[in-house]
Amino acid sequence: MVLARLTAALLAAIVLAGCGGAEPVSTARDGRVAITLDDFLISPQELRARAGRITFAVTNRGRLGHNFRVRDEDGERVQVTTLLPGDSATGAADLPRGGYTIVCTVANHEELGMSGRLTVR
Repeated sequence: MVLARLTAALLAAIVLAGCGGAEPVSTARDGRVAITLDDFLISPQELRARAGRITFAVTNRGRLGHNFRVRDEDGERVQVTTLLPGDSATGAADLPRGGYTIVCTVANHEELGMSGRLTVR
């Protein structure tokens, strides 16, 4: 019985190890970053950018409507309205150094995984 439990635990660890790690951090080039919205995923989820003007080119590749927001403790800094499937739009802001949340605020999409982090240095 103990051997069976140890074997099951070992197999579970091997399977989970094969799932891969977190998505690599993407860096905004020339103050511009491409964002893809899919059904319950924002890609990339981890971004870095230099302080200053940052433009987000947002495309909805999902089957549902999605929007895009960049937030900090002071509120929303970038707001891209709800995009229908296949639509694209841009949003931009002058962002100082700090940490920001990127998110879709439609219904419960954030809770379903449509969020990420932007670090401005």
